[in-house]
Amino acid sequence: MKICIVAQTFAPQEEGGAEIVARMCAAELSRYHDVIVLSLGLEGDEIAPPGESTNSDGIRVLRVNWHNSYLPGPRKPAIGKLAKLLWHLRSALGATSASDVKQLLLREKVDLVYAHNSARMQPAIFEATSALGIPLCLHLHDYALLCPKSSMFRSSGNCEKPCLECRVLTARIKSSSGDGVTVISVSDALRQRFLRNGVLPKADWHVLLNANRSEALFQAPLVGRDRGTSERFTFGYLGALAEEKGIEDLIRAFLKLPLRDDATLLVAGRGREDYVQHLKSLVGDAPVTFLGFVPPEEVYKVADVIVVPSRWHEPQSLILMEAATYGVPVIGTERGGTPEILRDLGTGWCYDPDKDTALVDTLDRALSIGRERWWLERNRHFPGIEGFRGTSEASGYYQRLNDILVAAAERAQPPKKTVA
Repeated sequence: MKICIVAQTFAPQEEGGAEIVARMCAAELSRYHDVIVLSLGLEGDEIAPPGESTNSDGIRVLRVNWHNSYLPGPRKPAIGKLAKLLWHLRSALGATSASDVKQLLLREKVDLVYAHNSARMQPAIFEATSALGIPLCLHLHDYALLCPKSSMFRSSGNCEKPCLECRVLTARIKSSSGDGVTVISVSDALRQRFLRNGVLPKADWHVLLNANRSEALFQAPLVGRDRGTSERFTFGYLGALAEEKGIEDLIRAFLKLPLRDDATLLVAGRGREDYVQHLKSLVGDAPVTFLGFVPPEEVYKVADVIVVPSRWHEPQSLILMEAATYGVPVIGTERGGTPEILRDLGTGWCYDPDKDTALVDTLDRALSIGRERWWLERNRHFPGIEGFRGTSEASGYYQRLNDILVAAAERAQPPKKTVA
């Protein structure tokens, strides 16, 4: 079967969780199928110009032209509010050509389109696959079909429904009812949020947790560790240094700990320079270390617990699976898909971020146990960690994914049409 994996940004561009999953799926599926990647390119861009290239896994990456001023993704230029609004309006009207996509799919004789982070390429993907009768599978990692920021979060808090601005900017994206479309969601919480808002109501929905990382990609000595390695109890944070991630909540809570001198906090990640400086200004002489952008293993190998203090309804952080695979418990919020891992699978504790002292109390609960007892009693507090099936091999992730994709391709469909 020939599969076209769609990812609006793709390596060597900067990667977030969705982009990492798309790249890993491309590599794994290419062992059994003929795989190409469809992404966006921009004339004059040094990293991602339009055209064809071959990545390090030997997979062809075809980039169609993005008819806008700059590519989507984290590498954005410094521009004013008006220019940003015009960029979003152009994107909403369709900055990806459905005709270009149709011609590519026809030329490559694609049997199935498997789309990851593709909101900026809509409605072109919907239109092209529908016109050609090619089965479409969407793999949803966030709320991008509901919110251009993909988080449904503002400084005032979470949005249960899209605001007027988001409804306008995503109107054409949501043009498909989902009839004949297969959808994979990284959590049931994400699936429910889409259905409550009437998006893709007729689709064939599946939930597939992010247990997609191969054992070969982990540093073997760290997988499943069962003892502490630090002199002091160590809290760890991994991820973007951004408001919706709750990193400021974590720092403020850590500073309020009664036994703070017995602990340390490692912060790994990057963010806007002004916000990072603001976070550092809160710390003073407290034992908080900003590591910058480092491999996750640098934190997993020393942390006694990882904290995921997301303010937004994070669909399902890769960290939840990775930390438990390394044997490290997680403290996270009762939001999004986080409880589906921590509470339901028994790998961590959840707290209510709407309660003022909840995070401080939870950090203090862990610290009060003490570093040595924490590891001696880990399996009693977190029964799901021992033997956790967090890798692709243990969970059968790619077999389950392949089954979903093959079933989607085998559905009854009308004959493929030719481009007029």
